[in-house]
Amino acid sequence: DINLEIRNGEFFSLLGPSGCGKTTLLKTITGLLQPANGSITLDGAILDCCPPERRGIVMVFQDLRLFPHLSVRDNIAFPLKMAGENKKSRRRQAEFMLDMVQLSGIGERRITQLSGGQQQRVALARALIAKPKVLLLDEPFSSLDQELRLDMRNLVQNLHRQLHITTLLVTHDRDEAHDLSNRVVLMSDGMLPEAALPLS
Repeated sequence: DINLEIRNGEFFSLLGPSGCGKTTLLKTITGLLQPANGSITLDGAILDCCPPERRGIVMVFQDLRLFPHLSVRDNIAFPLKMAGENKKSRRRQAEFMLDMVQLSGIGERRITQLSGGQQQRVALARALIAKPKVLLLDEPFSSLDQELRLDMRNLVQNLHRQLHITTLLVTHDRDEAHDLSNRVVLMSDGMLPEAALPLS
């Protein structure tokens, strides 16, 4: 039983242990999984029959899912290519996103030439270039060491302040949820037993 409302432009976190259903909920929101009952709405529109690519919702997965055979620039621009944008426009927007995530000048590199932190930034840039209405983050910093986690946390926080994209973060890190979020809800065994707590 999940009844959850996230406000427009809010940074919202789901906090809970591994296996409690956080990622399953994100996949349901994106349309990768279908709910057994109930509905998901965005700006008043019911999304139940809407395919994932038309929902305006983008998810950054824990395993990033970058393409190793493509350059950094082409990885970032991939959503635009799928949308049919021309090469010049894709390149211009990808360069802008590289600057946004503080990776200017490395567009020609391969993904395999990047550090873990740089790959995280590429995945974030690829998500943002699609101009989503909602950004879902599935424990995106879990594989990073503490210093890189703090760097990525600060970057995500700054990007949210600039872009005002409604963001839902899944994490089991209390400090992370507290530092980033307007509100946080605790999840357990596929349920939300507590009301969302305002943090700012």
